[in-house]
Parts: sequence; structure tokens; C-alpha cells
Amino acid sequence: MKTLGSLTVRTVALASALGLASSPMPADPVDASVTAAPKFGTTNTGTSTVSAFDFSPIDSTTQFAHPFFPGDSLLSTTTPYGAFYATPELPRGALLEGMSVAYCNGNPPGGDDFLVLLEDTDAAGNFLGVLGSVTAHANDQCTSQSVDLSALNYTVSLSHRLLVWTIFGPDPPVAATVAVGTVTFAYRLQISRAPLSPTFSDVPLTDPGFLYIEALAASGVTSGCGGGNFCPDAAVTRRQMAVFLSKALGLAYRFGTVEMAVHVPEWQFRPVDDTVQYADTGPPQLARYVISAALSPILVAAVGLPSGAVLDQVEFDSCDTRSTSGSPMNLYVSDASGATIAQLSSQQAACWATFATDLNYTVGDTKLVAFVLFGAPYGDSQTRILGATFSYHLQVSPPPATPTFADVPSSDSAFADVEALAACGITGGCGGGNFCPTSPVTRRQMAIFLAKALGLAY
Repeated sequence: MKTLGSLTVRTVALASALGLASSPMPADPVDASVTAAPKFGTTNTGTSTVSAFDFSPIDSTTQFAHPFFPGDSLLSTTTPYGAFYATPELPRGALLEGMSVAYCNGNPPGGDDFLVLLEDTDAAGNFLGVLGSVTAHANDQCTSQSVDLSALNYTVSLSHRLLVWTIFGPDPPVAATVAVGTVTFAYRLQISRAPLSPTFSDVPLTDPGFLYIEALAASGVTSGCGGGNFCPDAAVTRRQMAVFLSKALGLAYRFGTVEMAVHVPEWQFRPVDDTVQYADTGPPQLARYVISAALSPILVAAVGLPSGAVLDQVEFDSCDTRSTSGSPMNLYVSDASGATIAQLSSQQAACWATFATDLNYTVGDTKLVAFVLFGAPYGDSQTRILGATFSYHLQVSPPPATPTFADVPSSDSAFADVEALAACGITGGCGGGNFCPTSPVTRRQMAIFLAKALGLAY
């Protein structure tokens, strides 16, 4: 990081902060003629997954189980028309694009189908309509179906709530060959429409960077250079670039990506099947414990981490105040295949936090599963879980063996960062197969780079 006023430094900071995956590279509009974005919004489609462990039975009479193999799945065991619901976690203001359902239906031809429905309700939960559905036909075996929901133009809001339902047929399944796995929702973030009147007097509607600059202004990343202007052709100083990047990417005062964490509180741990009875303690220390179980006393939770992130550490918070010796509680973390990523044990005679560190596990496209096995003897609040915390960091994709740009060889200090930006389409170079790493950055060019990197406009 030696020339902060150059394209090299811009790409170092951006690529180090973003978890970028390899994909085909489009042409770069920055130094050639820049085509104005056709609409305000975002280019990248995000996804949110509802796993089998996110579903709850419609009432206490509904029988269910979570088979751990193959993968994560939910099935109704003895209840005709067993119904389960879950609430997708989509960002407010997101535009719903589609739904994909992974399931198994091994019933013979002519046997029972089952349904997965996406339902729109008001804030109070009153039914408003079905947005999309998938029918898992008998003899489909294990497969997936997708539904395109983009024509609905449905925007997630606080006044509405989405529910996804799984409704099994009248003849309940008796094996994991009839089960729902994951339901994945695709969405696109959007921000307010571009204003009819320009925010900055020196960036009119006809400016090739207009939509990108307006996107950054609407997001609070920039307020211009003063006097109601943006100064689009001015060079960027080291100080200005640091401010832009810190605001846009939310970086702490360190190089690279910050350590992030997802906390799974005690209430997100649910019974593995309907034979496990549990209760919660009240304030000041909220915790969950098992009262009884027919077989293994297990509570499970799904853990959503960004795809491609590296899981560094798992923290297990628990209490074991039994006066007599017994088996500890064990927290297991597994991936979709059932392979164990981490195992932690509670400490007896205390409320304790135990850690699994240096895991270096790269997260895939599916949620992880955390499950707590209560050790004998159990059956009261002396053995209880308080929650678990998953710490991770983002990473930059490995660079290709052959350089994309003739003027950025593999020996260049910014090689990996430049290649990461090129791979995800943020840059295609300056023309002629070059990147021009030492050229200065204009404010217009920087706005386009940032808006594309953050998915603010296209």
C-alpha cells in the first residue's frame, strides 16, 4: 500500500474488505465511455436460507423429527396433514426475486404429494395471499424446484410479514425419504429512485456517473466537496479515499476485514423432535434446559454465516451446577453433510464459556447446524444453555495463475486484490488489456467503482 492516490490502492482496500468470488468479467466502463445505469437499485442478488431447523410445528399435536442424515431435513412423523411454518429473514426494502426448495419425496407413484408455500401476511399475521408455491410430487425422489417471483415486484416491509409453510400429505411420512430440506429465497437490495433534480450542481442528469454518484449520496457515503458540488473530475487524496472507504465498507481501524460474529441465543435452540420437552429460566440469566426426552435430549439451531467466510472460533455458553458428577453437555457444530466442525463440552459446577479456536473452516452455501446433547443425569435447570457465538472473517478469492492485465503481473504487490475486483466484475481495466495501476483516480471513477462494489446502482 504505497500510492494511496492511485487505482492500485483503491483496489487493495476494496478487495481486502470484500469477500470476492471468482466469476466471468465484463468490460470496464470507467476509462472508456461510461454508459449511464438504466435503473437505480442493485446488481447483486442476495440469498436467505430457511433450514429445516427453522421450522416450527403449527401446534403441539404435530409430530416431527429432524433426521441428521442425509443432510438437514424435516419430516412429519405420525400426524396427517402435518404443517410447519418459518419466517424468512429478508432485509427490509429488499425486492423478492425467487424461491428454491430442496426436498425428498420417495413416495411411490400415486402416493402423497406435499406443498411448500410462501405466504404474505400483515404485521399481525393475518393472511393476505400466496406469493409462490412448490409441489413435491410423489416419486420425485431428492431434488429441488425453483419459482420465479420477480414479476410480483414484492418489496419486503415492516407492515407485511412473510411465512413459509410446509404441509405434508394425509398419509404422514415414516422415513426421511419424504422430507423438506432447505428453502432459499433470492432477493435484490434497492434504494430510493434517483432524484429528478441533481443533488450536486456539477453532476447533471446527463453526466455518465450521475446514478452512481446519486447512489453514494443517498447512502450517506458522500456529501460532495462543498458548495453544493461533487467535483467529479478532481483527483482523490489519500485522506479522502480513506474516508470514502471507511464509510462505504464499514471498516475498523485495521487493514483487511474485521472479525465478525453471529450470536445464537438460547431461544433459537429447539428440540430435535417432539419427544424432547424443555423449559426456560427467567431473568437475569436467560437459559434453556431439557426436562425430559424419549431418547437423546438434543436441542438444535441453524447458524447462518456468509458463504465463503472463514469460521475462526465457536464459543459455547452454558451452566452446569449439579452437585453430583455426571456427563457434561456437549455442543456439536456440523455442516450440511453431517461432518463435525467443532465439539465443545460444558464445565461442571460453574457457568462457563468454552471455546473451539483456529477452526479455519470455509463456510459453504448452506447453514451450519449447532446441536446440544445434554449429559446424564439431566431434567432440571442445573444443566442449561445460554447460547453460542460464531466468530468469522471474510476472505479474498485466490488469484488466477495467469494475470488478467499485462501491467499487473503476479509479482505486483496488489496482484491478488486487482484480480479479485476483476473476477467479480468491478473492473475490467483501462483498455488494451491493461489496468493502469499508477493512474490517479477521479472522483467520478471512484464513485462508479464504489457503487458497483457495494451493489448500489447498475
